[in-house]
Amino acid sequence: MYQAAIFRTIKVKLIGDLEPLLKTANIYTQACQLALDYGFRNKTCNKKKLNAGTYRHIRKQLPLLPSSLVQCARDQAAEMLKRVGCKTLPTKKRLQVRYDKRTFKFYVEGRYVSLSTAAGRLKFNITVYDYCKQYLTGRYTNAQLIIRNGKALLNIQCKMTDVPSVVNVGSARVLGIDRGIMNIVTCSDNSFVNSRHLRAVKGRYQYLKAKLQSIGTASAKRRLKKLSGAERRFTRDVNHVIAKKLVQKPYEVYAVETLRADSWKTQGRRLNRMLGGWSYGDLLTLLTYKAENVGKRVVQVNPSYTSQRCNRCGYIDKDNRKGLQFKCKQCGFELNADLNAARNIGQLGRSELIRLFVNQPIVAHNGTAATNHSLSGLGS
Repeated sequence: MYQAAIFRTIKVKLIGDLEPLLKTANIYTQACQLALDYGFRNKTCNKKKLNAGTYRHIRKQLPLLPSSLVQCARDQAAEMLKRVGCKTLPTKKRLQVRYDKRTFKFYVEGRYVSLSTAAGRLKFNITVYDYCKQYLTGRYTNAQLIIRNGKALLNIQCKMTDVPSVVNVGSARVLGIDRGIMNIVTCSDNSFVNSRHLRAVKGRYQYLKAKLQSIGTASAKRRLKKLSGAERRFTRDVNHVIAKKLVQKPYEVYAVETLRADSWKTQGRRLNRMLGGWSYGDLLTLLTYKAENVGKRVVQVNPSYTSQRCNRCGYIDKDNRKGLQFKCKQCGFELNADLNAARNIGQLGRSELIRLFVNQPIVAHNGTAATNHSLSGLGS
């Protein structure tokens, strides 16, 4: 089965004199803003036009910035302008520098990097965080320097070359996963993850944040910022644990719904607050990359009627579901509503997997005829 390229980001901490990096970041920010100003005035985000209109001017005004970094700044400005359609003038605020293959090199064995700076090409020792060490075998494509709170971090993107192969579609087992507020996940194998503890902790954070917001002092705002970060990290840790347990299940494919909370109608203040704190997207992101690491796959399906369709007879009626209980009006089938939805999602995931498979090219290698893939035995 065809497998798309997998990219991962390695975060490393730079050790040494950070003054040249800080100077480079400041100059790079100025160069990027000059390109942004020109692109906004001329209503263009075309990289070729930006280069023709700004390169010589930036090189003359900021002679310490290497030419390759000038081009990186131009490319970043073009993408920022394209993001807003040249309708507003973006502002380059953060101290960050984009590097490509010409401007940085990662020496894995020596545990150091070489970067182009305003003071020339410099080498910096690095500290690699433990969770990133599994990705050190990849092919490095680009990097982003971020300077924050007196620290210099380098996010290195690499293309993974040593990943498990995806299993055969014909023998793949599909697990349907229904994401919700009361139950974080409900799986088609009859397993549940209740959100009681998560909602209790988030409720305490929301109470404290409301109190601090009502005070409104500078110290209260600083405390509010710290609380928001702590809440975010706690939620992400919960999602990490859930995603890891899901990937360890004996399934090769995970089917989830394509959800968009911003498309739902207003349901009242209490429910809207719960929807706003629902991190379904973060859970999907973590599940996807953890599944890819072990050669598994995540497919997304249309969420329409998954909660109203009977998993036994296929009858659809909005009255089938009453709260957390599902009872089919046609055949009388009764089941937990989230579990019924998860089984429907699993069936749709099987169909989506087949559709993706038959639409992908079959490539013959070394002159050998392409293998005739059979779709027999793919019933739900």
